[in-house]
Amino acid sequence: MLAKRERSLEVKVDCFVEVTEAAFEYLAHVIGLVPGDKREWKPSEDAWSLKDVLAHIAWHDDQMIEVCEKRDLAGSSWWTLPLEERNQNIYEQYRDTPLDEILEFFKTSHAYMMKALKTLSDEDLNDPKRFHDMPEDWTPWRMLANNTYEHYIRHIGQIHAIARRTRDEGGVSSVEGEAGSA
Repeated sequence: MLAKRERSLEVKVDCFVEVTEAAFEYLAHVIGLVPGDKREWKPSEDAWSLKDVLAHIAWHDDQMIEVCEKRDLAGSSWWTLPLEERNQNIYEQYRDTPLDEILEFFKTSHAYMMKALKTLSDEDLNDPKRFHDMPEDWTPWRMLANNTYEHYIRHIGQIHAIARRTRDEGGVSSVEGEAGSA
């Protein structure tokens, strides 16, 4: 959730929303490259499936809903954990959830998060004082970007790798960047 303050750059809500939607549209396109019957396939025992990646992204979108609606950093206690431990907790929370439920969570959390983003003002995006418990050296839009469109972009390569591997007979090609992170 970290986002150090960049005082010289002011971001407008309409621009932020547009960039977030564009990144999500591209993410959805890349997801479509993975065949439906391979969305739970894992390139290796310790790697994430597409289902796992989507649950991870949806969890972050879901967390940003409350941040936007309440203008408060209160959320999951997992934010205080180291990144790998937080990611492991997210994975464990959703690993047994059926794919159709993950797909629905992915779609609805994004839709609600976008609706919540649109409730923000330009001032909200740029002033940490407008969010309860936000450190003064943070910039709200940077924290939101890190957990929305930048987060989608970080996982697009991972999903591309899954798509490539699922197209290979038996998944025998060597592709980097498949293990869950970010």
